[in-house]
Amino acid sequence: MSTNDCQLLCLPIEIFGKICSFLPAASLCQLEATSRAVQESLEEARAWRGKAMQSNYSFVRAMLEHVRVNEFNDASVFKIIVGTKMIVKELTLAVQRSFSYWSFTDEFYFASFQTSLCKVMFGNYEDYLEKMKIYKKLRLAQVEAWSVEILSFDCYKKVDHMLLMIDVFKGGVVDVNKTIKFLKDEGKGRLFTSDNPVIMSAYISLFLKANDCLKSANKLMGENSEEVEIFNYEVNDVDHSDNDSE
Repeated sequence: MSTNDCQLLCLPIEIFGKICSFLPAASLCQLEATSRAVQESLEEARAWRGKAMQSNYSFVRAMLEHVRVNEFNDASVFKIIVGTKMIVKELTLAVQRSFSYWSFTDEFYFASFQTSLCKVMFGNYEDYLEKMKIYKKLRLAQVEAWSVEILSFDCYKKVDHMLLMIDVFKGGVVDVNKTIKFLKDEGKGRLFTSDNPVIMSAYISLFLKANDCLKSANKLMGENSEEVEIFNYEVNDVDHSDNDSE
């Protein structure tokens, strides 16, 4: 494709770059593949850099800071950041979908679903509503921070990804397809979801416990309660290898 065939290339580079900033990443890839001239113009307009900057996810912001500090300018590193942003978005949507299984519109449905662990976690329906708000906030913070750990909310703002950044960005020129595949596979370990309600209950309790939002099982159920034993087993011994993706 010649410059005459692509009218966009006749525009000033600043305007060309501004137009490209409104394109979805998939459309930007398709445009880039049309010709060498378009690819060079995209690089000159720093289109991928601009697209990468459009994110508030904490892990993506950490990537941008790593790239800035190391003065990486190759388009490949910004394509990785854009791809990561899309992966994190997919993960947050998957986590949000998992919330629907634990959303009860009234106290009747809540009471009919209660497992032994739910009875320990939630004292009543109002307690359930409040704690699930906290849990949802924690889960989104955990995924957006690209964390594989169950931590307190403030700790997700301080997750150190330095070794991962070095591995991903290397010397500043990256194999985009290979790296995006790697990050997609890694992302599955951030979901903490399961079709098993007992395991899912344990995940919820672990997040609440890490943030001091879970009352003592002994206090709620009594020292000799069988349900206390169930609680201790499910919370402390849950197998994280059953962390299924949706």
